[in-house]
Amino acid sequence: MKRALRVIATIVLLLAMYCLLQILFLTVATTVSVFFAASSGSIPPESLEFINDAQFLKDNPAVDACVVNARALGIFLSTLAMLFFIHFSGYYKLRWGILRSVAPKPLLISTLLVFSSMSALNVFVQWFSLDDNLADVLSGLSHNVLGILGIAVLAPLLEEVLFRGAIQGVMMRFFGRPWLAIVVSALVFGIFHWNPIQVVYATLLGIVFGWIYYRTGSLLSVIVGHVLNNSIAVITTIAYDATEEEAVAQSSIGVVGFIIFASLSVYFAIKLNNSLPPVGKAAEE
Repeated sequence: MKRALRVIATIVLLLAMYCLLQILFLTVATTVSVFFAASSGSIPPESLEFINDAQFLKDNPAVDACVVNARALGIFLSTLAMLFFIHFSGYYKLRWGILRSVAPKPLLISTLLVFSSMSALNVFVQWFSLDDNLADVLSGLSHNVLGILGIAVLAPLLEEVLFRGAIQGVMMRFFGRPWLAIVVSALVFGIFHWNPIQVVYATLLGIVFGWIYYRTGSLLSVIVGHVLNNSIAVITTIAYDATEEEAVAQSSIGVVGFIIFASLSVYFAIKLNNSLPPVGKAAEE
């Protein structure tokens, strides 16, 4: 019982710090950015009162651009702050050795597994009427340099360190039950995306990430796969000048596509499993 409570307390602490840093940096960056822009006359003085008003932002492109830049900066800074917290608090130590932690062949197979899985899940989630409440925000960030860096690189790095390295790692150390750790960390990962369509997608893809991390014992494998997933989403959004959901809908190929990509996912999972030695203590870093 004490062990379970300790794990729950650790997860709550990590998630609370994650939320706190995001809220803090996003709020400060947005407020300061809009304040100075309004003071310099770059945007209307009343902008500070309406920074959360979607219609006001839509009617004032300059203010909207200012807010998007501030959000991108806030995400960038909060991500770095959270990585420092996880590292120096000892929940997961970031080391250069992570770059050499998996051989090229398993890394390639795991990347192909992520690609086939995300392709199957992109089709799968379109079968449900799920809202995409962050479409406009993600679209705006996808047209901002700092936003692209945050979404495509820093977010995958932080989320894998947090949800796989720290949370899944803590559960493995305390309980030693791989699938419990994988599924719980994936559920938390999905729920913390808040957005309905992303909750389902992220939870299922999180299970794939969790298994890859457990099987390879390397966070590099899932970071590369996560960067690939987010980069494709950003590229698709930019290319179609649409939301991620709309872009996915345009490329969905229905049941046949799902069967093909799901089958490939099973094939790559078996291939990856057979290319690695039996699991020891590596995945419990």
